[in-house]
Amino acid sequence: MALLRTVERTSVRAGVRPTRLGRDFWLGYALTLPAFLVVVGLVAYPLGYAFWLSLQDIKVGGQGQFVGLANYARLLFDRDSRIYGLFWNSVKVTFLYTGGALAGKFVIGMVSALILNAQIRARHFWRTLLFVPWAIPAVVSAFTWRWMYNDVNGVINTLLTNLGLVDRPILFLADPKLALWSVLIAAIWQGAPFWTMTFLAGLQAIPRELYEAAAIDGATPFQQYFRITLPLLTPVITVTVMLSAIWTSNAIQYVYILTNGGPANATETFPLLAYHEGMQAYDLGIASTIPLVFFPVFAVLIYFLTRRMLRQEG
Repeated sequence: MALLRTVERTSVRAGVRPTRLGRDFWLGYALTLPAFLVVVGLVAYPLGYAFWLSLQDIKVGGQGQFVGLANYARLLFDRDSRIYGLFWNSVKVTFLYTGGALAGKFVIGMVSALILNAQIRARHFWRTLLFVPWAIPAVVSAFTWRWMYNDVNGVINTLLTNLGLVDRPILFLADPKLALWSVLIAAIWQGAPFWTMTFLAGLQAIPRELYEAAAIDGATPFQQYFRITLPLLTPVITVTVMLSAIWTSNAIQYVYILTNGGPANATETFPLLAYHEGMQAYDLGIASTIPLVFFPVFAVLIYFLTRRMLRQEG
């Protein structure tokens, strides 16, 4: 109120009538109302309703019974509950899947960006070719990888058999020891171009004079990378890692299409577990609780991501 009175006094001194100030004030609210309604309708309401479902014992098509935090207790602490082991297994798989994808995308993205940033022949052609996997819809590429991994007529097993490298087909998607690695390779192939693009944009923003000065001082390419490139790319790397961590851990396309969480839940991430509980077990309470347990983690990531991006814009 004190701030509003100060604005009004300042406006009066400047010759602006209070009625005009009031009209502008409400006009601002009117202009932001559509965005506010979109945020409430697409974010706040679904999130609030999911939280309300997580406090109930409710099945699809049935009446819900309020149970408080019982669903959270079943997930986190009740060792005798069926969902307890499935949940903690999904936590482990999610961290392995996300961590492996981030590591693979970082290495491939950084190496590709360094190569494409150099003066090589047909550089624009190689850039275009490298970005093709990212342009292909995830569902299409997932089905393509599923065919390639097929143990009967898949291109990978056919090639290995014809070259005499294996005696029998490799069960890429049916072996618990290989399934997660197979899904990871497909996810890295599809996501690495995004990392390459962001790293390449960051590299092109670094002044060439820094490298020229370092070369005159006798710095080797490795020293230039660790003393110039990596420190100046740190903001870009931080934003890319946080964005990719959120996207990768929440995505289910590759896991669902390639393995559907199998074999023996070896590739069942927490979003896929929530899907199975809601769409197959018809337990909406548990299905809503599973992603909400991870909500604080994503909230922290989004908070630091927003701060980083706003700081860069400032």
